[in-house]
Amino acid sequence: MIRKIGYYLIDLLAVIIFYFAFIYEGAKDNRYILLLTLFVAYVILSIAKNIFKEHSKIILVILCLKIMLLLFIEINSKFAINYFIHAVYLLIIIESTSLLSFKSSLIINSLAFIVSLYKFLNLISFNNSISNISQMFLFVLINSLVIIILGFAKYHQEEKSKIDNIYKELLNAHYKLKDYAQQIKELTTTQERNRIARDLHDTLGHNMTGLIMQLEMTSSMMDKDMDEAKILMEESKITARESLKKVREIVETFKDESRMYTDIGAIKELIDEFSSKTGVKISFEIKGEKIALSPDVYITLYRVIQESMTNAVRHGKADEIKIVIKYEKDVIRFSIVDNGVGCDDVCEGYGLKGMRERVGLLGGFIEYSNECGFEVMGEINRG
Repeated sequence: MIRKIGYYLIDLLAVIIFYFAFIYEGAKDNRYILLLTLFVAYVILSIAKNIFKEHSKIILVILCLKIMLLLFIEINSKFAINYFIHAVYLLIIIESTSLLSFKSSLIINSLAFIVSLYKFLNLISFNNSISNISQMFLFVLINSLVIIILGFAKYHQEEKSKIDNIYKELLNAHYKLKDYAQQIKELTTTQERNRIARDLHDTLGHNMTGLIMQLEMTSSMMDKDMDEAKILMEESKITARESLKKVREIVETFKDESRMYTDIGAIKELIDEFSSKTGVKISFEIKGEKIALSPDVYITLYRVIQESMTNAVRHGKADEIKIVIKYEKDVIRFSIVDNGVGCDDVCEGYGLKGMRERVGLLGGFIEYSNECGFEVMGEINRG
């Protein structure tokens, strides 16, 4: 708003200066009409400048036309130098600095400066007196100082504007990154919660199945062989303690899971332990050329086999399980098949869903078959 008022004040000041210049000229007849026409044309250009002030190229043309009009007015002046008209050059310099960019205003200001020297050079060519040279020197000094000061102010204004824009962009980027970090935090929390839930389900369900089997065997042995029943009871207590320990590890869970299962030996240990606790006959076969796999692949295979064995005993009532891991060029194939009762329709509970999520995260897939017992099969990218 203040800038807009400033534009109108400059135009008003130009009209006032032209009024006194017109009176000072004392023009008559044709010269009167010519000067009046040129003054009116200048005012029209000033109005056009306010209309198109957002279009820098049009403003550039308008200011050039204003300078040419001033030159034409000076040529038709009866005085060697009309200082009223000369003062308008300063107004054009102020206008160009406020309306145009630093580079564009420098062009207009230089043009105004050069054109404004025409009358002085013309005067000196006829009379190179000390007085005339001094006047020209003073005029050059004043115009130069005005152009330098305004140009310096314009340059720093543009640089400040650039810095402000960069700051705003950085601030927006900061807020976006902050929002993104919050989203990542929430997503990570959800993923971690799901992982803990899966691990609790896999580990606790697996160990509880083994514990129940041991307790059932203990119950059946109590009437037949008390000593054997005591041994089974002690083993059950060990299983319960191990289960509690593993649950605590999962609840603390921020320990690195990838350090727990870093080779196929952990899977073999899991199978042997489960077979020992439940009495289920389990065969384990590895096919293909064994290579080192990423920790994520080992963890996924471990959890899939763990859940599959638990389901085979808990739901399928199986007493035999066959596990095959096959190393291929780009993938690891796996199969866990039992001789249990199977099921007519496979309905994914939390365990099967958790297996599918784990395998899917590694770009693999998992399928189920219930033709003979129950079979879990699938593949995982080797990683």
